[in-house]
Amino acid sequence: MSLRAWSLLGAVAGVWGASFLFIRVLLNHGVAPEGVAFARTALGALGLMPLAAARCADLPRGWRAWAKLGLLAGLNFALPWSLIAYAQQFVTSGMAAIGNASMPLWTALLAAAVLRVERLNGLRVLGLGFGFGGVVLLMADDLSHLGGDPLRGVPIILVATLMYATSAVAIRRWYADISPFGLTFGQVGLASLLLAPLAFGTGAFRTADWDAGSLASLGVLGIVGSGVAVFGYMSLLREVGPVRASVVTYLIPPTGVLLGWAVLDEPVGPHVLLALVCIALGVALVQGVFERWLRPATPAAGSTPAEPLC
Repeated sequence: MSLRAWSLLGAVAGVWGASFLFIRVLLNHGVAPEGVAFARTALGALGLMPLAAARCADLPRGWRAWAKLGLLAGLNFALPWSLIAYAQQFVTSGMAAIGNASMPLWTALLAAAVLRVERLNGLRVLGLGFGFGGVVLLMADDLSHLGGDPLRGVPIILVATLMYATSAVAIRRWYADISPFGLTFGQVGLASLLLAPLAFGTGAFRTADWDAGSLASLGVLGIVGSGVAVFGYMSLLREVGPVRASVVTYLIPPTGVLLGWAVLDEPVGPHVLLALVCIALGVALVQGVFERWLRPATPAAGSTPAEPLC
């Protein structure tokens, strides 16, 4: 990859890895989960407004396309971002970042069942076992001294990542007619509209304690993490393809764990570290990383072709 692509990948991974830290800061400052979800989507849409004005030709045309985007906005942004903020009341930001990495595991299962584009061979089934085994390890950690409850928080994160995976499969199958920027801006903007009544109707900001730290966390989480970084990842997909862009999946969890430990003094016990290793290994197996390493090189012209591995 080019230096620009590596820089973009590192920036996206850094911002998304830090998003769990920013969510924790907002929760600690009295913002309710519904408020966190609404504020980040609204600011994400605001951050994308200049691009939307410049790229209006990329936006969908017709009410049917916008209605279809509305369904995706609820499934891919409004619901999972609300659930993750709610779950972080019971787990550390580092654990949330690790649990969030289960999304590719769900995607592999759904892609095999719905799209039928990639079969689950032995290595990929083993990867699913490692990945979901790591999720079980996360739930085994004891956060009672912090007032946490992984048995309550981690399953909620799994539901959120299942929604992410369902959305990814739906985009591939039913949203090919909408441009990447149209998908990004349409989803984020519509999600903010869906979440606004919930946030203000429940008084999500009533107990908020705004200071420089909480405002900065909200700004980076919303404008950068929920807007600009989403479009940056779409650009990365177009430039280097999904396989290389998927490296971001491995960078987000350790970033989240490191920041939670360094900034919020969150404990990083053996359960958390082992879960991180298991889920990262599981995702690597599911995405076929080791299969690509083991695949024999293309034989030179005139030589005898090697036997296929499977």
